[in-house]
Amino acid sequence: MVWWRASWLVLLVAPAVAGPLTLPARAVYFQPDSHAWASVEADAPLLLRTATAARITRVLVAPGQTVAAGQALARLGGPLFDGELNAARAQVQAAQQAMTSALQTADSVQRTYPIASNRQALEAAQSALGAARGQLAAARAALATLQAQRTLASPSAATVDTISVAPGADVPAGEPVLRLLARGKLWLRAEWFGTAPPAGAVGRFTPSDGGAPVEVRWVAELPVRATNGARVLNFLPVASAAWQAGETGELTWRGSTQAAVAVPAQSLILDAGKWYVLLDVDGKLAAQAVTPGPTQANDIVITAGLKPGVPVVVRDAYLLYHRDFAAQYTPPD
Repeated sequence: MVWWRASWLVLLVAPAVAGPLTLPARAVYFQPDSHAWASVEADAPLLLRTATAARITRVLVAPGQTVAAGQALARLGGPLFDGELNAARAQVQAAQQAMTSALQTADSVQRTYPIASNRQALEAAQSALGAARGQLAAARAALATLQAQRTLASPSAATVDTISVAPGADVPAGEPVLRLLARGKLWLRAEWFGTAPPAGAVGRFTPSDGGAPVEVRWVAELPVRATNGARVLNFLPVASAAWQAGETGELTWRGSTQAAVAVPAQSLILDAGKWYVLLDVDGKLAAQAVTPGPTQANDIVITAGLKPGVPVVVRDAYLLYHRDFAAQYTPPD
């Protein structure tokens, strides 16, 4: 950015003239720093539920703990679950006995065919044997599934977010027990009220807990607004990031280049919470409301309210602004 301090110094040492000292507002371009609240989010949470009615006998993890794929998270048991398990074992045993009987029958018919048994009897015995084998396979699969349901395990590497059920609680089938946030599939959710960043804008996320800043790149704007009306922006890390879902902090990035004007800092006047500058219009002073922006050295960028080339009072501006204060001030009774 180019500033015109050298030319201003020339004007400042010019011979004194009557009236206030003024300088023209200078046209400049600047890139504002944008700040937004942001949080690290998972692509989608993993919600682990009970597949059948059971009692939570043990919870093996705690919120915030990182877990590996296949790691046991909770154990199930209780009278209902154990009853179903015993029933499944009994079905396997009955199916095993039925298959043994069907196998013996088929062997007997095979040995006596075709002397003492005919083709119809042989086919019936073989069909019954096939059905018995299918029933045994189904019973064994049901038992294995039920035995596997005794343990809730993590389907992938993740972080434990919440635990919904305490040990000892009896829960129905489908009850949520743990909520996991998958690791390595995280994005930064920023809420912003201004215009969207320029394409490919790179920013920096600084966690509130003092963690190392992470360089991020803007990817897209979500099609829906936040509940407070803010835009929802999606940022992804430029490189691998050692962050966790749920982290919050401040996101900063350089905004789009904007046209503005610059004036010396001593030109600004604060009155009742609003900023003004004094203009010299044909020898008459007029207050002009402005919107100040960033500073650089002794200069202030004015983002709204002032046009380039307008003469601005740069010395004793505050005193001149309040020059009629005594005439307008009414003392209390």
